[in-house]
Amino acid sequence: MPCRAALVCSLLCVVTLGVAQAGDEASQQGADLASTVPAPIAPAAPAAAPAAKEAQTHWEGAVGFTTSYRPEYSGSARNMAKVSPALFLRYGRFTITNASGFVTRRADDVVRGLGMDLTNNNRFRANLALRVDQGRGENSSDALTGMGDIKPTIRGRLNLGWRLDGPFRLGSSWSWDLLGKGGGYFGDVSAGLEHRLHEGRNTVVNSYLVLSAAGDRYMQTYYGVTDAQAARTRYPVYEARSGLRDVAWNTGFRTDLGDDWVFIAGAGVSRLLGPAARSPLTGNRNGWGINAGVAWRF
Repeated sequence: MPCRAALVCSLLCVVTLGVAQAGDEASQQGADLASTVPAPIAPAAPAAAPAAKEAQTHWEGAVGFTTSYRPEYSGSARNMAKVSPALFLRYGRFTITNASGFVTRRADDVVRGLGMDLTNNNRFRANLALRVDQGRGENSSDALTGMGDIKPTIRGRLNLGWRLDGPFRLGSSWSWDLLGKGGGYFGDVSAGLEHRLHEGRNTVVNSYLVLSAAGDRYMQTYYGVTDAQAARTRYPVYEARSGLRDVAWNTGFRTDLGDDWVFIAGAGVSRLLGPAARSPLTGNRNGWGINAGVAWRF
């Protein structure tokens, strides 16, 4: 038990650091697919099953890595490759992770950051999460030189998911800047299908269509150009108002590799809309990305 406690504490520290380095959520379009789609809803456990209840309150986790190829930032004309460590911990209804889609042996999924399941049954799921948003650095792309850095902040996120009859799923989320650092708020709605291909290996394929929108402050921070920024760059002054941000089609795949390993992969395409599409920072309205990862579960 002391060894297990030490392992959990060590991993918790590493995961916390990983969450702090998660980066701008908008820059994950087409790559971090699970962060933009509703999590699958775990089947409800029988009320009179003490063993199942006990199983839901012990520590469990996963450690591995993810690779992705995605736009340098939302609207960028260039893509970038990235390899990152990925960790996940759960205790009862609480989770902490720096990589969406990494799970243990449950049928559900998680979003990045420190999360808490408010409710989770065979029809409806609600989850509240906190995460460190690292903002955006002007050195993350040559196209952003002179735009200045977007300050890091803490974001809150409410996620809702509905399981309809058959493979149909609905979802929505709402994210806001808790520290008032210029991140503003944005949200999305989604509809999709989820298929379980191989019960024994817990193989799941899902596809979702996601439509997102954002408020004035978020849009101006990520897509607008101020007088000062225009003076330092080749971009004209541009005021980005609230409106639709993008529409995306994402497909994900997850399967067990034996008893202790899991493999995930995904691909997605997106198109910027409204004020985001008209921004002078947008070099390409269309974006795409792929990602894959493997984890050892304990």
